[in-house]
Amino acid sequence: MNTMDTSAQALQQFGFKAMAKQQKDIFDVVLGCQRNGMPDMSLTEIRDTYERLHGKRIDLNRVSARVSNLVAAHRLTRRQDTRLCSVSNRRVHPVYVPEQQVRLFV
Repeated sequence: MNTMDTSAQALQQFGFKAMAKQQKDIFDVVLGCQRNGMPDMSLTEIRDTYERLHGKRIDLNRVSARVSNLVAAHRLTRRQDTRLCSVSNRRVHPVYVPEQQVRLFV
């Protein structure tokens, strides 16, 4: 294995770790808000809460990608019904942590 291969591996590994941390942070945002009485969250609400809690900017497309990963893994569920987003005032299908996931983190 040469230096170029090792560097590419290290960069790829960092990307996976950063993505996994971001995914965990987004899950924690939704779980925390749900525990504080918010039944579900839109992507924009997640982004704004994430930015407020972590003190750094996150693009809405990154939030969308991480939420899609969490929905595919059954850690988040997307509501079938829509509601108005409290930030954008647009109709959205918000996400929430299903009950079996909430019990795992009690």
